[in-house]
Amino acid sequence: MRFDFGRLSTGNAIYKITDPAALFDALPNKAGGYGYLRAVQKTVLDAWSTVRDQRDVVIKTNTGGGKTVVGLLILQCCLHEKKGPALYLAPHPHLAARVREEAARLGLAVVDDPEAVKFLSGEAICVTTMNTLVNGKTRFGLSVPGTRQPIAVGSIVIDDAHAALASTEEKTRLHIPRSHPTYNQLVDLFTEELKSQDLNGFLGIETADPSTVVPVPFWGWQDKHETVMQILHPHREDSTLKWSWPLIADILPWCQAVATAHRFEIVPLCPPIEKIPSFAEAKRRIYLTATLADDSVLVTHFDADPEGVGRSIVPESAADLGDRLVLSPQELNPDIDHEQVRALALQIANTHNVVVLVPSHEKSREWAAQANLTISMADDISAAVARLTAGHVGLVVMINQYDGIDLPDDACRLLIIDSLPFAYTGVERREATALRDSEAMVTRQLQRLEQGMGRGVRSRDDRCAVLLLGPRLTQLIARPEIAGRMSQATRAQLDLSRQVARQLEEDGDVTINAIGGVMEQVIGNDPGFRALTREVLLGATYSPASVSAWDVHLRHAYNHATQDRLGEAVTHARKAVEEAHKAGDVALAGWLGETYATYLHAVSPTGAQEALSEARKANRAVLRPRGGVAFQRIEVPSSQAQQAVDFLTKRYDNGPQLILGVTAVLDDIAWDNTRTAEAEAALAELGEHMGFTVQQPERDFNSGPDVLWSMGGHRYVVIEAKTGATAPKIWKDHINQLSGSVNWCRSNYGGDAKITPVLVHPTHVVDSAGTAPLGTRVVSRNKLKGLKAAVQKFARALAHEDRYRDPAAVEAQLADLQLAGETLLNAYAETAYREPASTM
Repeated sequence: MRFDFGRLSTGNAIYKITDPAALFDALPNKAGGYGYLRAVQKTVLDAWSTVRDQRDVVIKTNTGGGKTVVGLLILQCCLHEKKGPALYLAPHPHLAARVREEAARLGLAVVDDPEAVKFLSGEAICVTTMNTLVNGKTRFGLSVPGTRQPIAVGSIVIDDAHAALASTEEKTRLHIPRSHPTYNQLVDLFTEELKSQDLNGFLGIETADPSTVVPVPFWGWQDKHETVMQILHPHREDSTLKWSWPLIADILPWCQAVATAHRFEIVPLCPPIEKIPSFAEAKRRIYLTATLADDSVLVTHFDADPEGVGRSIVPESAADLGDRLVLSPQELNPDIDHEQVRALALQIANTHNVVVLVPSHEKSREWAAQANLTISMADDISAAVARLTAGHVGLVVMINQYDGIDLPDDACRLLIIDSLPFAYTGVERREATALRDSEAMVTRQLQRLEQGMGRGVRSRDDRCAVLLLGPRLTQLIARPEIAGRMSQATRAQLDLSRQVARQLEEDGDVTINAIGGVMEQVIGNDPGFRALTREVLLGATYSPASVSAWDVHLRHAYNHATQDRLGEAVTHARKAVEEAHKAGDVALAGWLGETYATYLHAVSPTGAQEALSEARKANRAVLRPRGGVAFQRIEVPSSQAQQAVDFLTKRYDNGPQLILGVTAVLDDIAWDNTRTAEAEAALAELGEHMGFTVQQPERDFNSGPDVLWSMGGHRYVVIEAKTGATAPKIWKDHINQLSGSVNWCRSNYGGDAKITPVLVHPTHVVDSAGTAPLGTRVVSRNKLKGLKAAVQKFARALAHEDRYRDPAAVEAQLADLQLAGETLLNAYAETAYREPASTM
């Protein structure tokens, strides 16, 4: 006869345990290998117990630190305290499935359906994704009349909070494609406003130029938002609108809008998370993350309590990070090119999995010949990860997948991050242009970089070699002040990587073969490397939380505006600008000034225009005021060589920085129709590096050329950048645009001005229907290649012994490399050739 031990059990003792560490010990049905909590897990669980009634709690542990177990135990304890229902949010379905598997191994009851009775009654944890919760048709319900009754949730865990942020952004914005019937209606509605901001851009919308991004000014948007409602409301159940429309329909005045050639975008000034009561009204919200360079995004996106976010729970040590060696080949040796790195990657991929993270489809094409598998954002990432985890695949390219994926152990032994992520949407492209090199943008880039580097090391015993490629990425990592913004453990590993680099330099073998040899040692589990990497991590701790005052004010401003408390909204928006100024980030202050003016317009339209004028003084990329911007002529204060010295010494601290900076500028002048704004900005920067005084009239004054170089002696170079052109000839409309810019220059700088018209275009052949202005020069594909080579030589020569600080040395290099004055155009631009008219 089998004895029934169950008859002696009270049956409910375990459900009275509210201490998560004690609960783990008491769980009766844990799988093998779950005998004890890790020290890191117990530390953070004990810390959470003391602040469990704090509404917003951030828990930071390194990847592989057991965050999933921590989150599940916390939620189970919340259920025992009657603080349910309990919800666990993962960034992607494949990670949600892994969480449910972990729960099964712990013996915890979970479901994946938010309407399951066991979840609603507090008998099981619901494990699902952020996308399931945040959307206009959410099964959790909205605080919007006419939608389903919201589900009351007591406690929520947001896993991989940084990935959840991106998901929230995506689901709370409205992108209306050009093919949708409302696209043309919206463009027509705002035609005058769009023209006032960017006439050339508006013409680009009409011709479907993919580089076009034109903002709708806030005054036009707010004054006409009711008409926007009338246009969109009949289509609210379309597949294009229904997933976002309920979230933004009643906050249209507090959205920003831009028109591009492909879509019309409407984006709230802050994500309307308040529309999701299951999240907004939850009593406990726990955010699990490995890295957040700026914790402020939890405030702006999730309306988290700034004080709670500022008191993150962290383990005593950050030394439990897996073993990584991070090298930047082009920083070690500028002569190493992408082709050599790709050859190395292919060699390693013969026996190990190599994963390459790239920011765009355009970048992925550079790896197409070597790739065994390419994964885009639209593909099933779960299937790709499963293949990599199951065995050898080879070289896998992932497009814009910098977070939210696990590539443990043999799934990835060499991780290559090829370039920083690009801005994709129109709103993002505007912001990227405005904050190009600002401190705020650098912080965001670092956060994405740390997330990317964490993909290949998913536990303390994991190892991965990491290569960083791309001029902008290389330049970012090389900046001495950047290290202080990364986590201490990452800094320690970067310091080790630099020691390895210095040793290679001392050995006189900084070649791709030498770097490949080091990579092979890391991949091969070299005991010396393992011992050294553990050694450098000793003593590493977590950095304190970082919450910026301006982001706190931005969320307060949005909250007050949506509650019709406009005076308080304006006050907080103004304080956001003031805090950015205090921090010394002028570009950010100008950018936030546009947001301040947006709120102010609802109270004082005149005051809003005055505020916008002030913002534009700090950042030329913000909206043009309603009355336009007064034209300002540029002058040349000194010789070309002296101006170059003044610019270079202000911008660069040493020669290596100069080389990396110039390389980054030249890389942005690319034949890419999605990054023309970057190309225009880079052409302006190139002129400054060469010692010219520069201006971007079309951007700044809504008329004139893309770029204007003043060479002194009343000589001007009028530049129209057509880096996005793909046609085999220069069309008439481009020629007409150049002619208009020449006339603008003559009108503003006088009839005696010496003007050289320049097109940056893949070809120098002009269609027979167009007539180029007299003296037109073309920086064609071949000529641009030569110009870039000359400028690189210029930088390297002057970097030696910091000779860029010496006007005589600069002048000599300008002359030797044919970069002085008009000589530059004669050497690196060719005469426009007009195609003969057809005789047929």
